[in-house]
Amino acid sequence: MTQTLKKETFEVDSITDYYNKYYKSQNKLKPIILNYLFRNISFLTLREKLRVITASENIHISEALTIPVKLVHKVISDFLIGLLNFRKFINNNPKVLHVKNQNQIINIVLHRFYRLAPVFDYKRAKENARRLKDKLDTLFFWPQLMTQLTIVIFITDLLDKSEPQKMIQSNLRALCNCSAYAFHRTRNKIGLTSKFIKSLSD
Repeated sequence: MTQTLKKETFEVDSITDYYNKYYKSQNKLKPIILNYLFRNISFLTLREKLRVITASENIHISEALTIPVKLVHKVISDFLIGLLNFRKFINNNPKVLHVKNQNQIINIVLHRFYRLAPVFDYKRAKENARRLKDKLDTLFFWPQLMTQLTIVIFITDLLDKSEPQKMIQSNLRALCNCSAYAFHRTRNKIGLTSKFIKSLSD
C-alpha cells in the first residue's frame, strides 16, 4: 500500500523570501534542522509509517535552534516528502538493489541517504560500509542491502564522538526503510550487542 503524508495545517508565506532574508543557502540550514530532528523527535508511527511533524514540534525545534519556524517546517516537510518518494521508487523498482556489484549500489544509496539527510559522517560511513562487508563475508551472513545500510549509519553515528546524543533508532530505521527485527538481528549477529555498546561509553 502506498503511503501518503497528511499536511499539517501551517501558514507559510513566501518561504523563498525567508531564505533570502535569513540564509544564503538552504544547504547551510538543512543539516542543522535535520540533525536535531533525528536525535530528538521520532517521525515514525507505532505502525512503522512516516508521520508529519506537528506544528508544536516545529515550534519546539525552532526555539531550540533559534531558526524561524517557517524554515524549520519547510526543511522537514521537504525531507519527509523526499524520503517518501525514494521509498516509492525502491518499492516500484526493487531490481535496482539487486545488482552484481553490491559495493557500488551500497555507495550510491548511501550517498542518496546523505543528500536526503546529511546527519552522519559520509566519508566515514563509506569506510564503515567496506568494513561491514568484510565482516559479513567472514560470517557468511548477508542481510538485505537496506539493513546493511542501517547498520553502517548506526555504527558511524555510534562512533562519532562529536555527537554525544545519538540518533533515535526508529528514525534511522525509517531513513533506510529497515524493520526493527532485521536491524536488531543483524546488529547482534555482528557483535553490536547492548552490552558491547555500553562498554564503548564506560
